Amino acid sequence: MMEAYSAKDLGRAVRSLRKQRGWTQEELSEWCGVNRKTIMALERGGPVSIEIAMRALALLGAKVVLVQKGARMVEESSAT
Repeated sequence: MMEAYSAKDLGRAVRSLRKQRGWTQEELSEWCGVNRKTIMALERGGPVSIEIAMRALALLGAKVVLVQKGARMVEESSAT
């Protein structure tokens, strides 16, 4: 599980997930419908729209969970 507390953390997570899939920035940008500079900005923690960030995360198979600041997050068990 990756945690992101800032735009830079989010960018590092996107880069890591993209590389795990073996995708280039160009490929991710095409699938997101943006240019490569937008993906570069996202991965650096630069200003991009939340819509683009969420689209990239979804394409990369990430699950986004919002947790109230100071709250403890407990992962769900996959046992049945």
